Amino acid sequence: INAEYGYITNNLRSAGINFFYSMNRIVIRTIPKDKLHVIVQLPSFSKRFERAACESIEAFIKRLRKASNATSKAQIFVTDHSGLPIHESTKLSDALVPSNRLVFKEQYCSILVNPPMIDEVKVKDTPCVGLVLHSEIFLSNLLETEISYCWEAKNGTSDFDWTTVSTDNVLQLRRGLEGHLIRLSCSADGAETVKSNVVGPVKSDENTNKLLSRSIPMESGCTRIMSYNILADVFMRSKTTPIKYYYNYCPSECQAREYREPRIVAEVTSHNPHILCMQEVEDRTYRDSLIPMMPSYESHITVIKGRFKAGCALFFKKDAFDELLYESFPLPELYLPSSTETNLSNLASKMENLFPEVWKDISVRPVMTQISVLKNKQTGKLVIIGNTHLFWNPAYHIIALFHIHALCTKIRSVRLWCEEKFGEEDVRVILCGDLNSGSKSYVHAYLTQGTVEELEDGSELREFLTSHVTNPLKLQLARGEPNYTNYTEKFKDVIDYILCDSKTKVGQVTPSPPLSDLEKCAGCPSPIFPSDHLPIISDIILPS
Repeated sequence: INAEYGYITNNLRSAGINFFYSMNRIVIRTIPKDKLHVIVQLPSFSKRFERAACESIEAFIKRLRKASNATSKAQIFVTDHSGLPIHESTKLSDALVPSNRLVFKEQYCSILVNPPMIDEVKVKDTPCVGLVLHSEIFLSNLLETEISYCWEAKNGTSDFDWTTVSTDNVLQLRRGLEGHLIRLSCSADGAETVKSNVVGPVKSDENTNKLLSRSIPMESGCTRIMSYNILADVFMRSKTTPIKYYYNYCPSECQAREYREPRIVAEVTSHNPHILCMQEVEDRTYRDSLIPMMPSYESHITVIKGRFKAGCALFFKKDAFDELLYESFPLPELYLPSSTETNLSNLASKMENLFPEVWKDISVRPVMTQISVLKNKQTGKLVIIGNTHLFWNPAYHIIALFHIHALCTKIRSVRLWCEEKFGEEDVRVILCGDLNSGSKSYVHAYLTQGTVEELEDGSELREFLTSHVTNPLKLQLARGEPNYTNYTEKFKDVIDYILCDSKTKVGQVTPSPPLSDLEKCAGCPSPIFPSDHLPIISDIILPS
């Protein structure tokens, strides 16, 4: 037998086979509980085994011989670096090491232990014009930043018809790809290229086309701002009355996360904002859809604690801004005695003494907010972004008033900090969010007029608000005059906001969708619109 081993290995050496560059290999992956994943990869044979690390090489080769229909013992064996056969009693973990080699039917197999590998690439089968395709990649000893992407499309039946259409890590399906099949190839240094499943053919969908037709080109020199409440999936699935029945008018297939989330991302990418403020974002949506499908953005999420775990997410273009500061916190915390905002803690003390029942409601609502200070990479100018989602019940709009007052006060402090730390005198402010406040609310008056004094309410509380709750920021609406920003069967109004400081010039505002599209269903979400809110998009001109 030894003579036969020597004959085979010598013949292989004389044939000039270099085992390091051979496509034949056996991959060893260590796993818990002293086990090994053994993957044999040959053009004519491929097999995966899970074996105990202490198993003898003889027992493993018997299994391999049986699986590959090898007829003689000499057809499969393991040699050391000098070509001598490994003793049959050697443990598998000691035999299958990189310095040894497996001879399989007169072919050398390189032995790789825990090499960098692309294990699998999956692409979700949602091929519709306008949507964004992204992949789920399973890696071993590799980082996603090390992966190279190659999206391919074909419109024929031959395997030679595949054409590269993008090398980005996501693929926006354009009109020219209708009828094509799509796949993704991923590669990395030291790892074998792996292809994904094939999806398609790509189709054109009338409802998706209407959703994306709203986008307009951006004017030169403008910064595009977008605010969007995307309707958390937790509310769509809620068993709580009355939420359980609130969206019954929407077809069940259009309520699904798998239908709504790709269209939300497509809607965002079609408008291509520099700064995006979202509300009602769940961790899962943020992790599985928003981050993978929008790789050109840096982002943060803050999720509210409680039964409905959804919060705010703030995105900005990596190539346009650097972030100098980020904070997120519940707004009621700014009224605590320990708050650095002493004006707010003093106000809280007065409210608690004069109107204790009202203050109790204000202080217990865990409304989250985000503040980010961004530096424009081209101009060096600073802009402060605020993003929040205020308490929803219009019968208690005083709660929303105190929360927005806390946010504006905090933004003023952040602006003073920027002026002192960076010597910047012209720091701009942008405030976005679902403020759940119509045009006749305390919040709207506070933001646009600076005070609530013009509201027709002669109560003692209103008099207190007039003298104690005034906006430290001079803001202007930057959302135009939309028909609606929230459109459901039972409620239709404008409650979402983009505001900027009064010194900032507002450019064009993306028009509201046609009423004819909204009225195709009793409300949103619908087959066209993936959320019950409609995004608002404004182009503003920041200082150069």
